[in-house]
Amino acid sequence: VVSTQSTGDVCVQCVLRCDLAAVISVRVTRTGLPCTALCVHPIQACTSLYTMIPVENEHVNLLQDPVNGVFDLTHVSQVISASDSIFREMCGELNDDNPHHIQACFLKNRKGVTRDKLIKWLETVCYILDSFSLPLLQNACDVIDAKTERIDELQREKIGDQQTIIKLQEEVIKKNSDELKEVKSTVQTEMKSYSSAVQRTCSTALSAKKIATAVKNVTDKDDRRKNLIIYGLEETSGEVLDGRVEQVLAEIDEKPLIRDCVRVGIKRPDSKHPRPVKLSLSNSDHVAQVLRNANKLHTKKGYGSIYIRPDRTEEERKAYKELLELLKQKRKSEPNRTHYIRYNRIVSSETNSESVNDTTANG
Repeated sequence: VVSTQSTGDVCVQCVLRCDLAAVISVRVTRTGLPCTALCVHPIQACTSLYTMIPVENEHVNLLQDPVNGVFDLTHVSQVISASDSIFREMCGELNDDNPHHIQACFLKNRKGVTRDKLIKWLETVCYILDSFSLPLLQNACDVIDAKTERIDELQREKIGDQQTIIKLQEEVIKKNSDELKEVKSTVQTEMKSYSSAVQRTCSTALSAKKIATAVKNVTDKDDRRKNLIIYGLEETSGEVLDGRVEQVLAEIDEKPLIRDCVRVGIKRPDSKHPRPVKLSLSNSDHVAQVLRNANKLHTKKGYGSIYIRPDRTEEERKAYKELLELLKQKRKSEPNRTHYIRYNRIVSSETNSESVNDTTANG
């Protein structure tokens, strides 16, 4: 009917709000001018429902305008409530509780469903769709895009972390390879030395024994590099040694992986000194790290008499003891200078330094 009375498009809001007969009686052009004297919506502006005038009825009153144009989950619940409200009204007019019967075939057979009611329902549904459902959908798309971007960022970070882990693993493998090369070089040196001795003495019977001794010395040296000795740790009956050692190391902010932990030496009932504790770590780097921080232990209350030392051989312990005696003599003879042990030798300095004085704690 409209197409026979007009030469252009009809304003959507005028169809929804005005009397249908009044709209039909007006010739509409494509110039963008209002379709009626009372309509303030040019045709071009009304081609989208985004310019709809706010609707007011019992269904739309369930909706609240967003604050500063921001939609949230509250508006989702409100849209659901408004939709349920208009569906209930439609079902009531149709005398049918099934909302799936809100179809053209059912509406045509209900004389109680007037044109005004159809316009009201159409206007309400369009307003809800235009002013709430579409913005909420856009917000949801924006949130999904943001979450997707964040997921991509986390995946990139994960890949970066994996690359870092791979790099650290390669460094560990290289470190182990270097240690193996060092052991191999030492064994070869010892074998050459004993081979020369055998050649000079022509004692072939002694060669195998010396080679075995050389290998044993190298292996023992490599094992000791992964060990630490704790002196002065009180010995009690039924003690949980691992836990006590972990507590000592925690005082200096160290938590290495302890592979083995045991008291060394024979327990003597009349002894006033506790037996030393030998602990084995996973690698020599952890041992070096603990020794660097061992000085901190003397600043902790209750730990002043506990010392952490490298695992030395008997000859090394004897040499270190002599070095300590020489250090005492140096400090006594030259009290105005600072003396300390570094790299198995005594170093003297004119500058007093607390960190330097504590170097002797690790030896």
